[in-house]
Amino acid sequence: MNYFSIIILTFLFSSCSITNKLNNQIDQNQKASLVNSPFNTAKGMNLELKTQKKYRIQYEKDLRKMLKENTTDTIILKENYNFICFGCPADFVQIFSKNKLIVYRLKDKEKKYQNATLTLTDDLMIDPNKYYYNDIIELKEEIVKGNNWNSNPENYGTDKCFDGGHTFYTVFYPSSKIESMYMRCWIGKELIDEN
Repeated sequence: MNYFSIIILTFLFSSCSITNKLNNQIDQNQKASLVNSPFNTAKGMNLELKTQKKYRIQYEKDLRKMLKENTTDTIILKENYNFICFGCPADFVQIFSKNKLIVYRLKDKEKKYQNATLTLTDDLMIDPNKYYYNDIIELKEEIVKGNNWNSNPENYGTDKCFDGGHTFYTVFYPSSKIESMYMRCWIGKELIDEN
């Protein structure tokens, strides 16, 4: 009986350590993106990160599966926080690879994520509801060009807004490297270049 219990406990702890490792890596990268962020709001995001670390386990299995299935592709994790809720988990999460997008929306009453998987068209990156994912497209293009996409977040957004979300983009490279960027009010490179 004791031998059987030890086997079960060993399995549980080893699977938890795998889960905790990825979650910790994401958390550490996101915290690092706050350190030199040009956005004033970055200073207040530590409580959200602490909360999200607990909530991330709800979709971490899907993320690990996507990482395992796409070893030659860059994967983007987008976690978006509501601008009027302090210390709350991300209310909208996306995991993107190639043309597959998994979308998670937080249901308030249950505090659980509900997900849907979308297949986006290759040429336009549009989902069946005709929503255009311009932020993911821009980041993907910068990554393909080999640009240091997360070194200057002001290329994509602004702190001078009254609403809009707080978003963390975390990119997983085929080399197992992970990089993150904190974004306040994404408006896109195209619109910033016009001003």
